[in-house]
This record gives sequence, structure tokens and C-alpha cells, in this order.
Amino acid sequence: MKTEIYFIKSSITGILFFLLMVFSGCNADQPELLTPMEGGVVQTNTPILSWMPVESDSQEVWINGIHMATLGSDVTSYVPFPLSFGVNEWKIVAINGSGKVESPTGSFVVDDEPLFKLPGRSQLLRHNWRVQSALITSDDGETLSTGNAHTADWYQTSIPATALSVLVRNGVYPNPYVGKNNMKIPDSHDGYNQEYDLIKYSHISGENPWAKPYWYVNEFEIDHHLSGTRVWLNFGEINYRGELWFNGHQLTDTSAMVGMERQFRYDITDLLESKGKNRLAVAIYPVDHPGEPGVEPLEPFGDPGVNMGDGIISRNYTKWDAVGWDWQPAIRDRNMGITEDVFISFTDDVEIENLYITSVPNLPEASHADMTISFDLVNHSGSPKEGTVKGEISHNDKSHIFEIPFSLGRNQVKSISLNSHVNAALRIEEPALWWPVGYGEPDLYQVSVSLKTTDDDHFTVKKHHGIRTIETYIGSNSRVFKVNGKEIYCKGGNWVIDMMLNWTTSRYELEILMTKNANLNMLRVWGPTGVPPKAFYYAADKHGILLWQDFLNDYWGTFRNTPGYLPDADLYETITSGIIKRYRNHPSLIIWCGGNEGVNPREDLIVNKLLPMYDGQSGRVYLTESDGDGLHGGGPYHTIRPAEYFSHERMHGFSSEIGPSGVPVLESIMRFMPEIGQVWKPGFFPIDGTWAYHDAANFPGEDLRKFTAYDDIVRLDYGGPRTKDENGIQEYFYIAQMVNYDVYRAAIESINRQLWENSTGMLLWKSNASWPSMVWQLYDWYLQSHAGYYGAKKAFAPLGIQLNRDNMTISVINSQYKKNRGTNVSAILYNEEMEVIWGYNEEIGIPKNGVKTIDTSVPLLDELNFLKLSITTVDGSVIADNFYWLHNENDFTGMMNIGEPILEVTANRKSEDKFIVTVENIGKVPSILTRIQLVNPVSNHEILPAFWCDNFISLLPGEKRSLSVKSISELSQSYSILIDAYNMSKTMKINP
Repeated sequence: MKTEIYFIKSSITGILFFLLMVFSGCNADQPELLTPMEGGVVQTNTPILSWMPVESDSQEVWINGIHMATLGSDVTSYVPFPLSFGVNEWKIVAINGSGKVESPTGSFVVDDEPLFKLPGRSQLLRHNWRVQSALITSDDGETLSTGNAHTADWYQTSIPATALSVLVRNGVYPNPYVGKNNMKIPDSHDGYNQEYDLIKYSHISGENPWAKPYWYVNEFEIDHHLSGTRVWLNFGEINYRGELWFNGHQLTDTSAMVGMERQFRYDITDLLESKGKNRLAVAIYPVDHPGEPGVEPLEPFGDPGVNMGDGIISRNYTKWDAVGWDWQPAIRDRNMGITEDVFISFTDDVEIENLYITSVPNLPEASHADMTISFDLVNHSGSPKEGTVKGEISHNDKSHIFEIPFSLGRNQVKSISLNSHVNAALRIEEPALWWPVGYGEPDLYQVSVSLKTTDDDHFTVKKHHGIRTIETYIGSNSRVFKVNGKEIYCKGGNWVIDMMLNWTTSRYELEILMTKNANLNMLRVWGPTGVPPKAFYYAADKHGILLWQDFLNDYWGTFRNTPGYLPDADLYETITSGIIKRYRNHPSLIIWCGGNEGVNPREDLIVNKLLPMYDGQSGRVYLTESDGDGLHGGGPYHTIRPAEYFSHERMHGFSSEIGPSGVPVLESIMRFMPEIGQVWKPGFFPIDGTWAYHDAANFPGEDLRKFTAYDDIVRLDYGGPRTKDENGIQEYFYIAQMVNYDVYRAAIESINRQLWENSTGMLLWKSNASWPSMVWQLYDWYLQSHAGYYGAKKAFAPLGIQLNRDNMTISVINSQYKKNRGTNVSAILYNEEMEVIWGYNEEIGIPKNGVKTIDTSVPLLDELNFLKLSITTVDGSVIADNFYWLHNENDFTGMMNIGEPILEVTANRKSEDKFIVTVENIGKVPSILTRIQLVNPVSNHEILPAFWCDNFISLLPGEKRSLSVKSISELSQSYSILIDAYNMSKTMKINP
């Protein structure tokens, strides 16, 4: 039994308010808080806050006693600026004239694992940090680390947190992810502040708030369950320089504690108070050279300025996209702060360091694999040590164990290297190989190496390991990558980090899961975004995503190798060496790349010293540059019509950057552009300058990177919005989903059909977003996928059928290593009245890992047509399909006039996190780009992230589809389904 509710698409948010008021039986006396669950624990620091509203003029969101936002009267959900870990309290205040009505105060806990796996006997120092600018406090490190300073009125936060994040959390500055709020925050560069008059916004009157360091202070007691002869204070990462004090003693200064992407450890054994309060104070200094951002795109279709501004930031070893790019704004403090976890660790006198694990399977049989394990034994004491190292390699219920004795002199470091020639336990029989997604399972072995001395020192280090080989060669037209002897069709995207470094461990895994669900198997961690936390790599290992890692301060990172635009050579070598050692054990990492769009100025150091010294046995590939060395780049970065991708000069080979625009769905737009439609550029409703600030910008002159290329398709091909009101806004964004789906699919299909003959892979520019953006993403900052995500998922499917838009032929793409025999290919072309005007049907054999093009072509007529492609098995089961809307003149304005489908929908919960939704079109017209959402039954906000097997589907009359969706969000026992389509005037709600 099901309940169907229809409501007219007449208001962006009023529809949801209407449903809430009518169908939820809300208490009209005060707003009712809905999600997160009261007292619940969430892993994301940006949970969707939802509530039942009451009638009001406006609503205020209060978090932890701070007024964070004022919203419209009918808004029912809100995504906060990334919150601190721990307990967070919130409430909604409904404003009516001079009166107000408050909801009860709710609370929930943000909690997640650290950004990297802490060693045994560790204590995380995450909570109860106090932060203040040195422009405000005159206390020094000694005073602050002895408890003699008054810090109760300082800003509270958990860490990791940049200075700006701390201040936004505490209500000092507005949320920079929303609207043009970032233009209400002073910048690190004084000249830029003067140009845009930003100092007036400084919370320190007349001062640049980022000119001096910020003190981070923490007071803690030691967990008495932890013990060891030595105690260490560890920093996962800071930006940029640090002055560190502990219990009144200075541990280091800014000459030594400097640079991102490196870790710091200090011996505090003799300073620790084991039974009382310990006080830690660290002054975080800004980058030495903040650089000046480029011009800001504040007007509709504005100029996004010069990427990387004046380039001066490259003189620091820091993430240089913080000065701004054409896909994110300048970060005002350049991300100065404590940017990864801080913890205390206990050890004995002897440790294992620099564990490095490699293996080589004997291919093609893979009957065994020979493993090599190397590490350093470090004696920190002034006494000789003797003992035993024991290792265990395990997978499922099988283990391989080895033991070796050792002896160490006073303060000695001894390097150990073991292989199967000297220890038979390191030969793994019948190994389970690590495969990228789509080619096999990403099997992981657990490797544990421990030691014990005769003095009872003990230490254990654990890593996982994937047995796999990497090979590469340049074929007839582009580079080919092989994993475990098999050629891999690299289906990928460029990936970037959150612009303010606020993501949690779970968020990094969700980034990988969104990638996997879209049928991508590779991500390139793009140059200026730097090296992400280990959590990202752990997730890629676990889920089989291949990673390509650019080195920071590369060709672009030195402002295109401008002389003098380099960080200190010794600092660069130290940090790069650490990066290689830290990430070399991850099987997902298959490529080190020296330079984004150019050769790294320190390539000789990387290639001839650091990689041979620290990663010489893994077989990883080193690429000299991203758009050479068997690859090319250069887009296109602007959106073009589907057929144009098939004839574009750059759509071949292995392209490292192909970038259609991916405009978000309206729900996301309303979160970061809540004032949309109030003003607009004449003739371009509803576009205003906020669009441009969120990257819908135009590069000047003949540069083709222009958002108007996308907007032209919306207006010229589909007719654009017909009204200048909320309905018109809705219409624009549903048309945008039509464009998204078609162009992402076409861009990929244009490469698909050339597979192995003239192409070997492609990376989309980009696959994700560092902030709420209008362009270059498969899913947005809120983890909300748009239609292009599913167009890409369709085109990247392991087995697919497609229309080649230049010559109207049909190709079958099979990237799997298995043949398909006895399959049937059908193509049916319909007119607007759903009459069949052309058809094709043939039984074919599908080759493994290849392309088969059918010897026929689809008519392209001067009228609106619909094309259905299918591959079926002998029993009639559909194993691949595709649906196209076609017109020789790209005139799709008639699609809104073909009539409306009639849908029957059922939904069933198969498990705690998996649902099946069945949709049948019982009407007489197709249901075009049908979107299905799993929503909260009361607030109607979509439960995110949602991993659908397919979505934005098109259904012919009589067609029926069952779609599965998995959500890892906390779900109550009840849920609802919303269904919408391009040619539906009403949205259907199903309450199972």
C-alpha cells in the first residue's frame, strides 16, 4: 500500500512548507527541530539541520549561542559552516514583527576518527582549544603554557581548525561558503584590502587580522591508562610557522616548525605532568608571502582574474590554491592554523620507523607473490638493546609469520630489509591481488611488525598492503596503464580539497564513495590542492580507486617556473621526502606527477634522488607533467553541445582535464545563493553577480572559458526560463540538469568510442568541488549529485551502449575482461507522438575490453525525436540501455509541450541502509529525466549522500525500472520518496 501526494511546482521553498504544515501535523506554537536526532552522533561537521517551521516573517539559526544565519520564513533546512567536534547546540527563532518564537534548544555530537590512524598508546588532543590573535593578547608562550594567562574569553574550537574557521564558528565573520560573504572578510594582502575596502570588516579595528600569529592554547590531563618510558607531542600539520611551548618550556621556534604537508614530533618526557594539568601553547604564524589575489568576478559573467593572483604565494611551501583560482575564491587567512590532528603518544626506548612494504606477484599466473619489508630500528636510549622483531602478514584466515633477532648500540639506528630469499614467510602463495574498482576486488593484507627487547621495550606498527603491479607505456596515441598485467581504461576526475581544510575522515571516504558510485576508477589529486590527509588514501585503498598525486610547488606552483618563485630548497626536500615516505605504502597510489601543465623545476631532485631513495621498489609511475609525457590537457573547459565533443580537436588520446560545467540542483543553489532571483542581469534571468563569484564567470577576450557558453545552450536550445519568478528559477535549473546530463555523457562517449585505437583514458575537470560552486563538478560541496553525475555514470558503465553524435552510429563499449555472446542490440527512434519512425535490431557478440561499432546510423531529423538504445540477453533481460533526445537544429523547446507522464511508484526498504524504488510509466508520453529522491518524511530534505544505481532516468510509455539506493546517513524507520521529471508540472511524494 502506498500514499501518493501531489503538489504544484509553484514555489521554491513554499512547496515544502505547505507539505510540512498539511501532512506532518506540526505544533504551530513553536518551531520543531527534526534532524539531527536529539543527542545523536553525526560524523559530518556539516549536518543538515532541519525543522518544522511556524508562520513568521523570517527565521534565525542559532548554533552554540551564536546567531549564524537569517533565513526566509518558509525555509526548513540549513547546512552550517563546518562545526567543531563535540557537543553542538542549536535552535530556530521565528521572527514576527517585533516578536519572536523560539524552538527548544537541541543538541547533537560531531565525532569522527582522526585524519590518520594514530599509533598505539596515543591520546588525541582534539577538544577545548582556545584561540586568540597576538594583536589582541600580549601574553607570551611561557605565560600561556603555565596557566598564568586569562584565556576564558578567547574563542573556543576543536582542531583541526584554521584561524578563519575558528572566527566563523564563533560568529566573528560570516560564512564564506555562502553568497558574497567572503567579500566581507579582510584579506591577508594589504593592497587587496585597500582595493576592495575590506579592512572596515576587520574584527581588530583598523588592523589586518592575519598579519600576526594566532595563539592556540590547550589544557589537558594525561590518560592514566597510557604508559611508556618516552612521551611525544605530535602535530599532523600546521600552516605556516609555529612557535611551540609546553608547560613553560619552549620546544621549537618558527625557524624549525615551518611548512605544510609535514609532521612534527617533540620529546616531552621530562616536561610532562603525569598527575596534573598540562598546558600547550602554539603560536601559528601566517605564510611568509600571502600574495595578492586576482580581480574578483563580482558582476554577472565577470572576469575571474588571474589564477594564483600575483604568484608570490609560491615562495612558501603551502597550498597555493588558497590565493584563489577560477573555481574557488581566495581564502582570507591563507589557511593559517592547525590543519591536522594533534596528539600525545607514548613509546619505550626502541621504535620501528619508516616501514616500507612492496610485493611482486609472478604474473600472469599470480601463483605467488614475493614481499619485501624494510624498516628502521631506532634506539633512543644510551644503553645497548637486544630483542626480537616479529612480523605477521594476514589475509582473511591465513597468516604468514616471521621472526628475527636484533641488537642495537647506544642511540643507534639500524636499517633492516627482509625478502623472500632470506625469509620464506615473505612468499605469499596464491595471493589475493589488489584491483581497481570494475576489474576485481581491492584485497588488502594486514601487516604487523612488532618488537620486544630483553628490557621489556615493546613497539608495534601496523599497515595494510595491496599486492599489485603497475606498468605503463605510450601506445600509438597516448599513455596506457596496466594493473596486474591488464590494461585499465582510466575513467577519472580531478579532485580538490575543501578550500578551508574542514573535511572530516568520514567526508574523505564519502568523496571516494561518490567517485566509485559514478563508475570512476581514478582520481588525480590536483597540484595546488596538495596532498590530502591519510584518511583519503585509506578510503581509496579500501574501495579500489586509483590515485594520481601531483607534487606541490610544481610548474604552476612556482608560477609557471618563474625564477625566484620557489620555496627554500632544503625545506622542499625535507617535505617532499616526508610525503613520499608517508604515502608510499598505499596501493591506490600509482602515479607521482612532477608538474601540473609543466615540468617541475626540481625534477632532478625528485627523479634522481628522492624517489629512488624512498620509493624505489614500488613500481609506481612518475609522470613529468600532466599534459605531456603521453597525455594532454587543455580542456575544453567550456560547455559545448554534445555533437561538438565528438569532433573537438582535444577529444582523443588520454586527456588529463576535460571540463563541462556541472550546475547544481536547485536545493543546493538555495543553500549558498539564498537570495537568487531578487536581482538579475537584464535578459539573463536569474543570473546575477553572485553566480560569477561562485565561478559562473567569463574569461575575457577570445578565451573560450565562459559560462555564457553554458547559458546559451539553456536559453537557445531549451528556451530558458519562461517567467521571471520562482517558477522561472525552477525551470532554469531543471533545464540545467538536461544540459548537464547530455554534455557529461557526450564528453565521455566521445572518448569511449575511440578506446584503445585512439584513446586510453580521460579525467574530468573536475569531479568534486572545494566550495559551493556553479561549475566543474559531478557532485557539489554538499555531496549532492546533479544530473551530469548520472550521465557520467551511464557513459562510464563497464558495459554500455551509446550514440556517436558526429556520425549517428551506435557503439557498444565493454571495459570488462569478459566477452558477451548471444546479446541483442536494439535501437528505436520515436517522434513526439511516440510513433516508431525507425528501428534496428541485431544479435551481436561483444568483445572483451573493447569497442564494437554497429554498421548502421540513426536518422537525424529536423524535428524532436527520442532514441532508445538497449542491449538484452537471450532471456530478454536488459543489461545496458541509453536514452537520447535529438533534433538536427538542437531545438528542444518542444519538450515542455509533449504532455505529462503518469507514474506508478512503489518503494521498499531492503535493509537498514538500502531501498528499492520501482517506477512505471503508465501514461502515453515519456517521462523525461525523472529524478527520484530519498527524503526525510517530515522536512522533505533529501537524505545525503545518496548512492543510487541510476537516477535522472527517462522512461518510455509502459517502461518500468527498479532502482536501488544506499544511504549511510542515520535514518529513522520512516522515509519518503519524491519523484519529479522535466515534463511534470507536479512532484509526487510517496509515503510507503
